[in-house]
Amino acid sequence: MSLRVSLTEMCENKYEQVALDTSYLVLMSMSGVLAGVALLTNSIPILIGAMVIAPVLTPLELVSAGIAANRLNRAGFGTLVAFVGLLAATAGAIVTTVTLNITGVLPPAENLIDKPLLEERITAGWYSVVAAAAAGIAAGVTTDKERQDTLVGVVAALALVPAAAAGGITLLSRAPVKASGGLLLLVLNAGMVVITGTVTLWLGARGERKADTTN
Repeated sequence: MSLRVSLTEMCENKYEQVALDTSYLVLMSMSGVLAGVALLTNSIPILIGAMVIAPVLTPLELVSAGIAANRLNRAGFGTLVAFVGLLAATAGAIVTTVTLNITGVLPPAENLIDKPLLEERITAGWYSVVAAAAAGIAAGVTTDKERQDTLVGVVAALALVPAAAAGGITLLSRAPVKASGGLLLLVLNAGMVVITGTVTLWLGARGERKADTTN
């Protein structure tokens, strides 16, 4: 089996799993709602719940597989699906914040940024890069082996959805500098997931080709 054929098959298999449909958008929106509540109340259990239901890893796996297989149209579709999903999550967090403000459950929007868990998600640090890179490598391995691993998806979502929600909340709180920090963290983490996933897929396929040649 050639390198190109192997990677192309992986890409097409992943493409069949990605869809920009109602269920995907609802799950991403609800993930954003839960992430918003978690960040505003400093609740780690709720944040974990938000990550469990977020199907954000699959389209990013398609991006990696598309790039590795030189199927840029597939990579572009994966990028679109991931972008729309994260936008839905951000919108979910914003709507949740506005609702909690209007009902008086939380203080005015200007005071919402003074939350420890929220502050962690609007600052790009080495730990976030390492987590995103690890998620990308794990995603590349599971894609290469043609199996799904829910825990890998949770780790990837943890690197992405909270940053999207935090960016939306801080933007609503009229803190553009902090909002840009959350969005920068989101872009950085998504990029690391895709880059490390692509490299992992490419190296895995190349290793299999060398093994076949040797045999």
